[in-house]
This record gives sequence, structure tokens and C-alpha cells, in this order.
Amino acid sequence: MSSVREEASENQFHRLPDDVVVSIFENVSDIESLCRCFLVSKRFSSLILRVQTVSIKGVTLDCKSSKSGEETQTINPLGNGLLGKFSNLVLKPFRYLHKLALSPPPPSQFNIPGLAFLALLEQVRSLNLEVISDFDAENDCVFKWGADFTARHPSVTFLFASSLSKMTTELQQEEEDDGSQNTITREELLPRASLAFECIEGASRWLGILSHVVTNYPMLQNLTISDSMNKGVKLRLGGEKLVEYRNAFDLDKVVSLSENWTPEYMRVGFVPVLPLPMSGYVMKVVTIFNFRMSAADDSEAYSAMLDAFAEEQGVFSEALVQILEKHKDSIMMRT
Repeated sequence: MSSVREEASENQFHRLPDDVVVSIFENVSDIESLCRCFLVSKRFSSLILRVQTVSIKGVTLDCKSSKSGEETQTINPLGNGLLGKFSNLVLKPFRYLHKLALSPPPPSQFNIPGLAFLALLEQVRSLNLEVISDFDAENDCVFKWGADFTARHPSVTFLFASSLSKMTTELQQEEEDDGSQNTITREELLPRASLAFECIEGASRWLGILSHVVTNYPMLQNLTISDSMNKGVKLRLGGEKLVEYRNAFDLDKVVSLSENWTPEYMRVGFVPVLPLPMSGYVMKVVTIFNFRMSAADDSEAYSAMLDAFAEEQGVFSEALVQILEKHKDSIMMRT
């Protein structure tokens, strides 16, 4: 009896109009599911080729990516023993950053599930990518990073707070009475700086993925990149922004910029207590890092920070605006 019901259900599905079936596949969107459906029947194969929206999860950076098959070290902005030298970071901030490997990793190091199958879907117009992230941070860490890849030169902005809590009358009075912490301690700065550079590494991966996808899939009209832990501000490129990026981006130029990078291109700021009146929250011991690939004046740097968090609608976006409006003097270039 069950087999009869299954057969009847299958027959009903096959009687659906093509446009309805394509709409169902559009809602599925997951590349692995679409690949399985593609193998079911000739009809499914032909209809899946009409899908215009595809999502890919589980994008990673391979550890083994050399042509010879031998294991190679992946791009790591904290490589060359840099973590072991972080004890000197506070005394001479960012002294060793000139040794960072800043350029985006090559396409051979990316593991993007279903990328070969995606090449068959010539009508795809929207692609959503989710990159696996694994930050070395406490579970209750309050941080967010965002990247501005559409400016003349890429930049990354990182926000970190020791706590995020609902603002109450009692808490507000307590903060007004206690103005003791006007500086950040070495113990607090070191893990934040380390985490900031992990985020820079993540941004470098995104940039490499973005460059590869935009270059090799010219039919795309919309592209989004996010991370599995939701720690990076979702990157959206569509319409004129995507066209601008496709026409203007020069990977060789970015590599050249990375080779000539100096610590003076980084800005760091600290705010002891940051009230967020719009959301009704307050952040404590807030640190902001802005990393650029080239020199820029303050107005250009601040504009890039806002652009990096343009897609963020929560407390982090408000925090950035509050810092730039009321605590701009705390953001200093590092030397």
C-alpha cells in the first residue's frame, strides 16, 4: 500500500508545470541538493539548468594545495612566529606586522563544494556563499568584523567589547560614577589584537573567493558572502557595485600593495564605555581596529569603516557610528 501511495505522489509531482518545478528548485537553492536532483531524471536535469539562485555552504581554505600534492602552509597573517612575538606588541604596537602574508590566497587553495556543477548552471544570477570560520575566541566574545572591498584599496574594520548588556538606570549611574578605566591593559589588548588579525585573515580569504567567482562567473548579478559563525558582516555585491568591482579590481595590484604594506596604515581606538541609545545597550572596554592596504586620510578611512558595516543592522553598526561621532579622537594611526 505504501509503495502505491509513493508512486501516486511521484506521479503528481511529475504532472506539475515546468515553471512550478523550477520555482521549487529555486527555493531549494542548495548546490548539493540541486546536484542530487539533477541526477534523478532527464526532466529534472533540464529544469535545474534554469535555476537562477544558488547557495553554497562549507567553503574552506585547503591546507594541502600545492601542485605536487605536498602539504603547504596556508596563508596565515600571524605566521612566521608572529604569535610568539606578541609579547612585544604593546611596547611597540604592530612592530612585526610588516611580515604578514596579506595577499589573498590563490584559487587552488579554495575548497568550494559544487563549484564544477555550478559551471553547468549558466543561468545563475545570484550566488550565496557561506565560508566556514573558526575563531580562537571565547564563546561569549562580543566582536564583529567587516570589510570594504569596493573602495580603491581593501580595508577591514574590527570591533571588540568585553561585554554587551542592556542599559538600565542603575547601570547608567554606575558607569557615570566609575570613570577609572580610561586605558586598556596589556592582558586585554593582546587577545584582541590576535583575534583582529584572524579576522584580517578571514577577509583575505573572502577577497580571494570574491575575485575568483566574479572573474570566472560573469553571468552573476548578485553575490553574497557570509561566515558560518556570523562574525563577519555579510558582504553583498549587486548591480552597479558588482559591475564596478568586476571592471576595476586588480588582484596583481592588491598583491603589490601587500608587499609594500607598513603598520602606519592601521588605526586603533579604545573607548572605556560606549552607550548605544538607539538599541538600549551599553558596551564596555571597546576596541576598534581599522586595517588598510594603503595610506589614507582620516575622512577616507572613516568612510571605509562605515561602508564595511553597511549591511550590519544591529548593535555593532550603532557602535561604529557612535565611535565615529563621539569618540573619533580616540582612533589613532599606529607607528
